[in-house]
Amino acid sequence: MWEIYAYQNADSLFGIFNAAATIHGSGDYMAAVAAVAFCGFIAALVAYAFAPEKLQGWKWLATVLLVFSVLIVPRVTVGVVDKTGGSAVKVVANVPFGVAFLGSVTSTVGHTLTGLFETAFQVIPGVGALPSELSYEKNGLMFGNRLIRETGGVAFQDPNFRTDLVNFIHNCTMYDLIDGTVDPGTFSSSDDVWALMASPNPARFTTLTSAGGSITVDTCPNAYTNLNGRLPAQLTRIQGKLAFQLNPTLPAAAANAAIAGQIQQAYLKNSIATAAATAADLIRQNAVLNAINDTSNIIGQKVNDPAAMVLAVGRAQSVAQQNAAWLNAGKVAEQALPVFRNVIEAITYALFPLLVLLMLLTSGRETMLAFKGYAAVLIWIQLWPPLYAVLNYMASIYAAYDLAAAADLGSGAKALSLQTASTIYSRAISGEAVVGYLAISIPFIAWAALKRMETLAPRWWAVSRACSRWWPAPRQVPPRAI
Repeated sequence: MWEIYAYQNADSLFGIFNAAATIHGSGDYMAAVAAVAFCGFIAALVAYAFAPEKLQGWKWLATVLLVFSVLIVPRVTVGVVDKTGGSAVKVVANVPFGVAFLGSVTSTVGHTLTGLFETAFQVIPGVGALPSELSYEKNGLMFGNRLIRETGGVAFQDPNFRTDLVNFIHNCTMYDLIDGTVDPGTFSSSDDVWALMASPNPARFTTLTSAGGSITVDTCPNAYTNLNGRLPAQLTRIQGKLAFQLNPTLPAAAANAAIAGQIQQAYLKNSIATAAATAADLIRQNAVLNAINDTSNIIGQKVNDPAAMVLAVGRAQSVAQQNAAWLNAGKVAEQALPVFRNVIEAITYALFPLLVLLMLLTSGRETMLAFKGYAAVLIWIQLWPPLYAVLNYMASIYAAYDLAAAADLGSGAKALSLQTASTIYSRAISGEAVVGYLAISIPFIAWAALKRMETLAPRWWAVSRACSRWWPAPRQVPPRAI
């Protein structure tokens, strides 16, 4: 079985190779082959009649026999190996040998190079090591930054729970901060604000929503106990949503199993959290911080404070404008270029039936040039993954320093807190934007490398011949007779 390695396009390649097997086995395609071969025969006969010494007719006949006997007639089985989705190998039978051979050889070389780079990056000692959860081959470019961006924007999805939490923050936590029950400095720099909110003043009250939708009033300590009991289900719901968003090609069970380790490794690698912090802890911290920010925006409307509302809207607009361009550039690295590569790969495989028809109209050197051009496109496509792996490693290492600096509290300690959350989120987005611009150069670098390899040998031969003219070999002097 000839293996084709796929990166987030296993289903599309499975369809392409099925279509190729169906087309080459259909009577209509064989009729088209016969018609093209007849046209080629007439052209070769005329060329041979006018210049028999060039043997054009015999060259064409030899080419047709070679194309049929090597590229079309042999049928093999192709296995599409999904490197990112984790699904089983998709097997396609009766695929023409030519497209299977070229696809398997070029894909295997690209996959091997990518795997060697990724493995080497993971075993580098010290801070230079890149966790396997953040590798390009598994999750694409700048997956760590994407994780931080996505988790930085999480919010509690249950409207009743979110309303109760916002009211609790407004009616309990804010007054605890004002009267010193909770130290504001400690609260703003804490990596677990929810734990600091656990002992509110029992003399204060807030509202709670029951399962039936009715509103009740209870003391702040009782409200915290109620919210804390409902919190794990909310975190599980958020984590499940993140699993699907960040692992769209994985099955549901595999995505849910992978997301916890991915989040933990992303925050640990970027020094935003310690090894003791679990994925649930990090999601809870982000969600509660966002709820605190939302409280300051919502309360202005509830108490009819125009100044607070204008300030909140202005702050939200400035953040949105600052991050808009970065988000667009980050999408280039995250989605556009990988899709562009996969489309080109699928189109190249789909063009193989047309390539066979065109090769029947050529002979000798022209046939080899057509075959070489088709192979060059496949090689060019398979050069992208190893180059992306290197770019992902360099960008991830740089981002680790940048995000660690954003998480610094000014005392050398680093944490995801009210003081640092906004800066961490912005720098994660800007890091993706920079990589988005750099990722655009990967296709051009790959093409330049391919063309340079094609012209390197002829140029080296020409240079060596020129040098031999300028520096001839030393003349051999016969030994003197004694």
